[in-house]
Amino acid sequence: MRQETFKQQAVRVNGLLNAISLTDEDKRLAREATFPSQLITRSYYRKRVAYCSECGCQVTTSLTKCPHCGAEFKAEPAEQHNWDADYQCIMEAVENVQVLRFVLVKRWTQYGKRTYYMVEECMRHIYNEQGDRYIFHRNVQGLSMYYDAWCFGTPIVLKHEDKGTGYYRSALQRQNIDVKAWRVKSLIKQWQYKPIEDIMQQGDTFKMRVLATPWGEMLMKCGYMDLFNHCVRDYRTLSKEEQTAVRICHRNHYEMKDPSMWLDHVQLLCYFNLDVHNAHYVCPDDLRAEHKVLLERKQREEERRRAEQKAKEYAERLKKMEKEKEAYQKRWGSVLMLTLTGKDLSVRPLQTIDEFAAEGAAMHHCVFANEYYKRPNMILSAKDGGGNRLATIEYDIRSGKIVQCRAACNQVPERDKEIRRLIARHRKDFSQMLRVA
Repeated sequence: MRQETFKQQAVRVNGLLNAISLTDEDKRLAREATFPSQLITRSYYRKRVAYCSECGCQVTTSLTKCPHCGAEFKAEPAEQHNWDADYQCIMEAVENVQVLRFVLVKRWTQYGKRTYYMVEECMRHIYNEQGDRYIFHRNVQGLSMYYDAWCFGTPIVLKHEDKGTGYYRSALQRQNIDVKAWRVKSLIKQWQYKPIEDIMQQGDTFKMRVLATPWGEMLMKCGYMDLFNHCVRDYRTLSKEEQTAVRICHRNHYEMKDPSMWLDHVQLLCYFNLDVHNAHYVCPDDLRAEHKVLLERKQREEERRRAEQKAKEYAERLKKMEKEKEAYQKRWGSVLMLTLTGKDLSVRPLQTIDEFAAEGAAMHHCVFANEYYKRPNMILSAKDGGGNRLATIEYDIRSGKIVQCRAACNQVPERDKEIRRLIARHRKDFSQMLRVA
């Protein structure tokens, strides 16, 4: 008969625990350890009024025990909290495996009413004596930004084999340490003589996984504890290139004073395809200076690539605009040749798309960027006798009305009235040339 694997055993133990829900005693202890009874105070007509957090009855602030329900006020008086939640961990040994049962405790409080509690088990971590672990938990709301948005109507089943996805992964890793309190029913032989704090810290899954990896063991043996702790703290693993670089450092007795900067330095070496087997690159005498040189080189490289990409996009846009230039000329025809002249003032249409680009750059507005040459209205440019641009006008040639008249930076032109009067006098000329076109 084939021997049962740890995964099969963990699934079977989880099924046994699903059949046996939390007892009333477990829920009571979890609730009391997470949210002890306290006085809820509020200001009412300039007086301090206190309520019992358990039964909601009004009491005096000097009492330490509620005369109505007998609850002892263990916590300090506090202002009202309509909703609060925290976790409780129950440790229980089942069939030579250690189970950490995480319970979510929520409470809703309101002045003068009994506090409502909800105590539900949401996740289980199952360990064997070798430190291997499997995670069982309920579904979570997929569109929620909170990792404790559990769907309590779903069963607790195997979801992640010691890993998660996205923000939920880090939540699973922190769960062992973030719980507020815990209760120990029984421990496996491996954990019986350890303090509870050490057990909870040992539950840090990522640290256990790092210790189980060849590169984690290599860091421990090489004495690079700062790098080891950095990887555990940031939940990161070392790539093959980084592992190779660590071996080169150990072979050359290199002292790694800043592991974070050293890892960034190795990543820069890989970015430029430099040899990570070479101690000249991997073990620099001045890490900060070498890192700065490579970082500036990378910034220049990225700027060059961005410039090339921008030039490529601009060339593609120019190529696309060739057809638009022909369409613009064909649409307006001889109307583009019309020029309106007044006293030290001239107004004429923008004849080409290149003129749109020049107009937008000189006047600092969006006549070219927002592709006004594609719109059904005509765009005119007003200049004085010296050729200085005064305004850009959007003119509805069919209704004979000015849609907008903008000076530089979309300001109102100083000679706005003169420009409008000049265009109004030649409205018939626009209509006549439009019919001819």
